[in-house]
Amino acid sequence: MAIYDLRPWMSTPETITSCPPGLEYLYQTNQLTVCQYFDPLGGRDVLALHKALKCSCCWSRCCLQKLKVEAPPGETIGYVYQYFHPFLPKFKIKNENKEEIMKIRGPWLVFSCIRDLNFNLLTLDEEMVIGKISKQYSGFVRGILTNGEKFGIQFPFDLDVKIKALMLGATFLIDYMYFELWP
Repeated sequence: MAIYDLRPWMSTPETITSCPPGLEYLYQTNQLTVCQYFDPLGGRDVLALHKALKCSCCWSRCCLQKLKVEAPPGETIGYVYQYFHPFLPKFKIKNENKEEIMKIRGPWLVFSCIRDLNFNLLTLDEEMVIGKISKQYSGFVRGILTNGEKFGIQFPFDLDVKIKALMLGATFLIDYMYFELWP
């Protein structure tokens, strides 16, 4: 389980009644940058991610990944499911009732050290791109000397904050699956 706090980087927003506590920060933005950061003092936990222990290097259907996202911790807001495709990384974003609401499609070649990699957020019919998760290229030398990953997330301002939080969870799942062992 991993828990993340969004507060240190943004001004305190006003309370929004239809928004889980702590996700108000996502209400006022259309993009995020995700970097490794360690805060020894901690903060109020706003997001919890739960992933079953499964092998992520296997390309068979038996090793498909699933992530449960809670906000605040203890209240499920949705899931990110990997689904099988022989060539592309594909994911379904589901709400708390496990109903499909969005899809994510990654690039054919995920292991690239020379360019940004984009995982597109798509409508259910996969016809329209409405956002993306980008693994940002850090440069060859920096990539070899550090293991700090940097991701960018873009989505429409008016996208539901729960879907924005699910995209953040999907970013951590994508990082775990494809980049955790690679510089």
